[in-house]
Amino acid sequence: MTAQLGNPYRLARSVAPHRYTLALEPNLSEATFVGHVIIDANVNDPVDQIVLNAVDLEVSSVKVAGADVAFALVPETDRLIIHAEHGVGPCSIEISFSGTLNDKLRGWYRSTYTDDAGTERVIATSQMQATDCRRAFPCFDEPDFKAVFDVTLIVEADHLAVSNGSEVERTPHETDGEATGKVAVRFAETMPMSTYLVAIIAGPLEATETVLVPRKGDLDNPIALRIIHVPGKGHLTAFGLDVGAFALDWFQRFYDIPYPTDKCDMVAIPDFAAGAMENLGCITYRESLLLADPTTATQAELQNLADVITHEMAHMWFGDLVTMKWWNGIWLNEAFATFMEIACCAAYRPDWLRWTTFSLERSSAFEVDSLASTRPVEFMVEAPADCDGMFDVLTYQKGGSLLRMLEQYLGEDQFRRGVSHYLSKHEYGNTETSDLWDAIEEANADTPVRKLMDSWIWQPGYPLVSARLDGDTLVLGQQRFAFGDTEDPTLFVVPVHLRIDGTESKVLLEGHELRVALPSAQSAVVVNSGGHGFMRVGYDQVLRARLVGELAHLTIIDRYNLVDDAWNEVVAGRLAAADFLTFVDSFAAERDLAVWQAIVVGLRGVSRLATGPTYAALQKRVAALVRPALTDMGWQHVAGETDLAAKLRGLLLGTLAVLGDDPEAQAHCRTTVAQGSPDPELVA
Repeated sequence: MTAQLGNPYRLARSVAPHRYTLALEPNLSEATFVGHVIIDANVNDPVDQIVLNAVDLEVSSVKVAGADVAFALVPETDRLIIHAEHGVGPCSIEISFSGTLNDKLRGWYRSTYTDDAGTERVIATSQMQATDCRRAFPCFDEPDFKAVFDVTLIVEADHLAVSNGSEVERTPHETDGEATGKVAVRFAETMPMSTYLVAIIAGPLEATETVLVPRKGDLDNPIALRIIHVPGKGHLTAFGLDVGAFALDWFQRFYDIPYPTDKCDMVAIPDFAAGAMENLGCITYRESLLLADPTTATQAELQNLADVITHEMAHMWFGDLVTMKWWNGIWLNEAFATFMEIACCAAYRPDWLRWTTFSLERSSAFEVDSLASTRPVEFMVEAPADCDGMFDVLTYQKGGSLLRMLEQYLGEDQFRRGVSHYLSKHEYGNTETSDLWDAIEEANADTPVRKLMDSWIWQPGYPLVSARLDGDTLVLGQQRFAFGDTEDPTLFVVPVHLRIDGTESKVLLEGHELRVALPSAQSAVVVNSGGHGFMRVGYDQVLRARLVGELAHLTIIDRYNLVDDAWNEVVAGRLAAADFLTFVDSFAAERDLAVWQAIVVGLRGVSRLATGPTYAALQKRVAALVRPALTDMGWQHVAGETDLAAKLRGLLLGTLAVLGDDPEAQAHCRTTVAQGSPDPELVA
């Protein structure tokens, strides 16, 4: 017997599908559906049974090569076992089935909204990742079983139906020669793709006008972009369409590969467990992450929408066109899409300083990765559900940061060339993580990409890079950073950017220590210059003191990292809280949001350590630091100012009122809330 009956999570490779012809008919009022699928497969080794996935389905008949055959559903292992002998060669598997539109937000499920008349309306929508396509129809539900999908949805005539491909045919539906009043909507065939990317949505929905986005290399065949939403929310779609159109164009140029399918629908779903899902050509979103009114939304809310939209768009290539072989590789899909969302948003709205704000976000990954209980970025996955643990800050923020670190070490053009080579080499296929490192290395000879990245992906934690002076020599050391004492011997291959007296250079710290000659014993040194390395930096007192005099010449991220690293030295017990306060007093002239966010995180932390008279003294010190910055930029909204300036005002005002216990700031906040404000950042 060739099926892997002893392994509840993996199917045998003796039978591999290459095409699904699928028809589904939902009954929205009854929350049920019926379906029929023909799976064209290849039998690679002779079999006496065919095993595929199915769960929560009733199967009424199965045919193999046109003949009725016996079958059995095994709920314990989510399997449909078909008792049929078949030799090597093509094989047709035909299955009729029925199921329930469940309330689990998984598989093909039921989503609801209330219309203007107060009536509950029902939508049939899907969420297949990781292994819930088997709830919608019998299938080979593993990511490396890629196949073409030819989908037809049979729906009410006044309902909208969407799937991965464009609608190509709409015909009246009949049963036994009698018109049913429904229509059969057939969609264009997909490219070969994994089952977890299948999208099937039907119900009382509306679509925006189509936006045509130029297709790379084929301007006569533009990409049709729409947002699909419940009735009455069309006025909230303009921002999402603008971001989506920009992203489609930008990613085609970045990857140097045309958009891989025929259209792009973005669907706002009322009930949606995930934030969004990268179904090929039919991306689904939680409503709040696709729809927005820019006149009332804060900068953070709009940035969040842009992040999510660009993240899912990035997956159309990295994840959909090229897909991981098994769920241990899902981290790379998500980490890469995180990296790409930041890069795309930085191009879409340069004034948001997206790479700078990402530094603050990755601090959450630093915090988790500083714990003894942290995990490696990639780990072995047996049960698909085990990959759920990868949907966290270590995948998104740390993983994205590691890719940014690699990009900055190689150079942006060299990194992009390697990614394009990877996608072209493996398009329509499945890969392991190492395939990306090898492709980037092939495109950038003499760079040890796999050696470098393996040291970060398969080991937990990250390094504290120490920097001290030994005469006219900079001595760099590394040890794994942890909150508290540690003797952990872990070593990383650390690409370190240095800025020595204004001159940039790169070194690779592979061992415990590296010595770098300086122009003089008085040189000023920034370690992790540019701030893109996933590391903490611990300076000796001499080097840190020299950097205070260099603040005006440092980048925003460098200044941010100086504060963030110093505060974490306090948390780790390596720096006194009083010394941290003295250090941040040097930032009185700072006027950048990201740096102030790091300062305020530290001030809040110190406030938890102080009590009684010490706390009162701290409040005065906070007020003395914050008030001049707020006075300088003004307490009131200024017409035409940047989003980040407005956001900084809100941060400073709140800090002065709460941590500084300033009566004027507190009164101003009360008045602002009572009277309303033209600036959402002041009332957020």
